[in-house]
Amino acid sequence: MKLYQTCCATVKEVEQFVKNHRLHEKKKVYISIFAHEKDERLKREIIQKVQQLLPEATMLQMVGGTFSNQVIVSFMILEEDEASTEQLDEMRKQIEISEQYYKSLFEHNPDIVYSTDLQGNFTSVNPAFEKVFGYRAEEILHTNALDYIKKEDVSRVRRYFYRALKGKVQQYNLEIPTKSGEVYLFQIKNVPIIVNGEKVGIYGIGRDITKQKKAEEKIIYLAYYDTETRLPNRVKFTELLNEAIAEAKKEKRSLAVLFIDMDRFKIINDTIGHYAGDEIIKQIADRLRKVIPDGSYLGRFGGDKFSLLMTQQVDVQRIIEWAKKMLRAIAVPFIYEEKEFFITASIGVSIYPNDGLDAQSLLKNADIAMNRAKQQGGNRIKLYSTKMNEQALYRIELESYLRKALEKDEFFLVYQPLIDLETGAIFGSEALLRWNHPKIGLVSPTEFIPIAEEIGLIHEIGRWVLKEACTQTKKWHDLGLGPLTVSVNVSATQFQQPTFLEDVKWALNVSKLPPHCLNLELTESLMLRNISYSIHVMKQLQALGVKVSIDDFGTGYSSLSYLKSLPIDSLKIDRSFIQQIHEDRSHIAIVKAIITMGYGLRLKVVAEGVETLEQMKLLKRLKCHYAQGYIIFKPLAADEFEKQVMKRERMSNL
Repeated sequence: MKLYQTCCATVKEVEQFVKNHRLHEKKKVYISIFAHEKDERLKREIIQKVQQLLPEATMLQMVGGTFSNQVIVSFMILEEDEASTEQLDEMRKQIEISEQYYKSLFEHNPDIVYSTDLQGNFTSVNPAFEKVFGYRAEEILHTNALDYIKKEDVSRVRRYFYRALKGKVQQYNLEIPTKSGEVYLFQIKNVPIIVNGEKVGIYGIGRDITKQKKAEEKIIYLAYYDTETRLPNRVKFTELLNEAIAEAKKEKRSLAVLFIDMDRFKIINDTIGHYAGDEIIKQIADRLRKVIPDGSYLGRFGGDKFSLLMTQQVDVQRIIEWAKKMLRAIAVPFIYEEKEFFITASIGVSIYPNDGLDAQSLLKNADIAMNRAKQQGGNRIKLYSTKMNEQALYRIELESYLRKALEKDEFFLVYQPLIDLETGAIFGSEALLRWNHPKIGLVSPTEFIPIAEEIGLIHEIGRWVLKEACTQTKKWHDLGLGPLTVSVNVSATQFQQPTFLEDVKWALNVSKLPPHCLNLELTESLMLRNISYSIHVMKQLQALGVKVSIDDFGTGYSSLSYLKSLPIDSLKIDRSFIQQIHEDRSHIAIVKAIITMGYGLRLKVVAEGVETLEQMKLLKRLKCHYAQGYIIFKPLAADEFEKQVMKRERMSNL
């Protein structure tokens, strides 16, 4: 038995097929025809033509059909004694099953399936195609497939079509508009239709990958962009910088990298919350977008730090001009929930190729310059220099040593005596932290305290200072030196710790020092960070019997309206007022006002930084209660302090 099969859309195609295969010369010919119910007319016409061409042929009655506008005609040729009736029935069943499999795959496929002729005209579309694109089969059949895609894709799709006709399976992505105008992304596969060794068209199968593509794009976006500001993140900015460096190297031109970091932004987050802080960050990003120069790329490195890459007309004067514009834009008050917030920023600059030949060097050096701007008070611009790098390396080295200083017992305390200006007696001391490293020697507190706060060591160090100061003072009590007090400075970070109150209780319990002999010094700015929380903690400290004083008074922004309600015991006049008390009459007025206010609020007043006899005499006349400074005593080791107290006692007894 031989089987010939063709898929045709016109009567002429069937006639040509019969002639090509010389089927009229065959004796026993059995014919089966499948057609869609919509194509019954075409089916009847084909049957009539086949009966004319092959009058001796037997027509087999078949159940089932095919897809729209395609008629499948099968010709079975048997030898004289080859086929029995049973064999023919079995053959008919097999053909029916094959056609049903094909029909099911076509009509129930969730992907779009279509076929075209050699000219690219649609010859069939499956139900999924009609549903997705909104066209009925009758509308789209016999029209060219290229008419339904974007003009810019026509030449590309035509190439895939002809490659498929040459026998090469083609796969590509294509955006296709629907009848209503929506656009979907499809992964298309084209395969040739081959009948009896001849290519008669192509099949197309398309899978909708629109959602998949959007998900991929979102993942890529999240990997390369900051979701809050929609700016390139660290990874993307570094990519842009690498590309810019490659171009600048070819063209022998300069680039500039700027780091823009908000000054003391943590105070805003701590005061009004991180959500509000994020809203302000968005406003900052919008302002910066509006003022950056052409040919620049703005990014967000995280937190309150932004980055800027300048690629055009890069020179120092122009960099500074644009940096000043950014500072001015940031300095305009921000409004959140009808409240004004004033923000400043520090900007660090590195320039290619002078300050680095690769992205990492330029970013690192801009960061170093920015940190130097912050160290000098913020709200300023700093250009990188080699000296800064040396200082940055020193800071990294210092941080490494600092992490081990406590366990290696490298910290120690010195005690600066506090005297009663009326009697001249030493009544206590201020405990001051010192660090003596075996390699680099004595390290200034102004160098290591900020680092300790930044890396989170200040809490542990602060606990040690409290215990050590209380323990030493209790020893002096036991030696009979009188009810000496000890003042301990408390950092903002340490004070905000939830366990701070417990740390104070622990130090007092371990040392057995009476609570009223411990005085904790807090700065104005520390209390202003969260005034209600600060008052709550201070009240609990006073309930223990611990004294509380405001350190560096006059340098912050204390409001006299709430000063009277603060649970404090003393004010400490900042040394800057004392040092110029004889040179500037306004300083005398300020000091006198603070002392008068202290008396009015029943607070003791301490003058720090007293360095001359004239200053001490004037403070006595102004009736300041206490004083400390180099003219009285420098900070002393514990044994030296002990000797000075004993010496004062002997002199007072003479």
